[in-house]
Amino acid sequence: MGLMNILSMSAAGMGVERTRLEVAAANLANAQTPIPAGQQGYQPLSVVVRSAAASAAGAGNLEQVLPQPFVAEVVPMKVAPRRVYEPGYPGADAQGYVSYPGVDPVTTMLDLISITRGYEANLKAFDITRALLEHTLQIGAQT
Repeated sequence: MGLMNILSMSAAGMGVERTRLEVAAANLANAQTPIPAGQQGYQPLSVVVRSAAASAAGAGNLEQVLPQPFVAEVVPMKVAPRRVYEPGYPGADAQGYVSYPGVDPVTTMLDLISITRGYEANLKAFDITRALLEHTLQIGAQT
């Protein structure tokens, strides 16, 4: 595997982590948004990451794998809304419950830590590979 492929994979990994970060931020931002009775509210999202090789193998075009090693797809999660007993809330149902999106803020915050570490790891690999390329060019210029 060449150094340029490593740069490409690190950059793609950072792109995946950025997508995961945006989705986690959207989920957290909407976690306390009440869902009006009888209506569809915010549906929490999830990021599904697949290797482009697996996606391309099904389509029969493996030569398109290298430019984008990962495919990140944002899909809605299949979770039930959280029901919280708030009888004084104007939007509560007949039993006094208010529905909120099924986002678990604690789990989402833990995911944010994982996302940050994944991004940092990809950035470190990118920087090391870039430094190797620069040193290689300097060695070539000295000869």
